[in-house]
Amino acid sequence: MKQKSGIGALCAIMFFACLYPYAGACAGEAPGLNGSNYNALVLTPGHSQTILFELGNIVFNDYGEFHSCYIVTLGEGTVNVRVGPASSVGQFAGMVYAVVGFIGVQPVVKYAYNAETISLNAAVPAVGAGLLLTAITVGIGSPDYPVIMSMVVSLLQ
Repeated sequence: MKQKSGIGALCAIMFFACLYPYAGACAGEAPGLNGSNYNALVLTPGHSQTILFELGNIVFNDYGEFHSCYIVTLGEGTVNVRVGPASSVGQFAGMVYAVVGFIGVQPVVKYAYNAETISLNAAVPAVGAGLLLTAITVGIGSPDYPVIMSMVVSLLQ
């Protein structure tokens, strides 16, 4: 019983975080998880969503340069997430990007270089939630910003 009420509370918090308008940020502070570069997904078994988003700088140079993805799952199964660049980084340039967060109670920390794809799986209960943050952590040479990224999120039965 406690687990169901905890999951429901987490879903409600994530829902209201998506709706709450951001009032503004002081210089140098991160704009929060509900900035303009976010997506909220609701997945049922057998369905997937593809998201394209831009990352315009290294997160350590601009704390607002990350993408947040809120996920709510309705149905038991396995969430599969694949993240990778959808555009060229540029000639003689490179980058390291990372995905951190959680799906249900499983923490996620993965990173990749240039055109590699991050792939992760996590089992979810009948009703679950998660949050994934994606950012470029290192730029090598002079990458062609913004880099267009692709995220495919699927709920497999």
